[in-house]
Amino acid sequence: MNILKALPFAIALGACATLAPFAAPKAVAQVSQIDVSMAISSIMNAGRRAAQVPTIAKVPSVGVIRLDVPTIPSFSGDIPNWQEFKIMTQKNAAGVAKLQQALAANPVTRAALAKNHVQPWQVAGAQIGSHGALRLYIFSSRNW
Repeated sequence: MNILKALPFAIALGACATLAPFAAPKAVAQVSQIDVSMAISSIMNAGRRAAQVPTIAKVPSVGVIRLDVPTIPSFSGDIPNWQEFKIMTQKNAAGVAKLQQALAANPVTRAALAKNHVQPWQVAGAQIGSHGALRLYIFSSRNW
């Protein structure tokens, strides 16, 4: 009888495992849930962060947060839809462009992005740690 109870669970688990590769692009894994205030701050301050990029000599870690992943709102409903991040990025396009150019121009950051399968044009914002650690807020396509 225990086998009959476990069989539907095993089938469902197997189905999830086979469908998982289709749920998200293979290149970039989501590090964590989106911290909305940090994401917005990173986009709004992209131009200022661009000025920090040339000083980065080593990137010990890279975290990647995809902004265009559909999110399930919490009970308070305070998680913005990904289109709101898109609008914020468009409003701050000049700073975002500077950040993208700076990331591409620095060989160390360019190599760190490549290692994590991130193109500079995907980056909408970044947090830069005191030792060069990067947390990148990206869009997975150019449709923003």
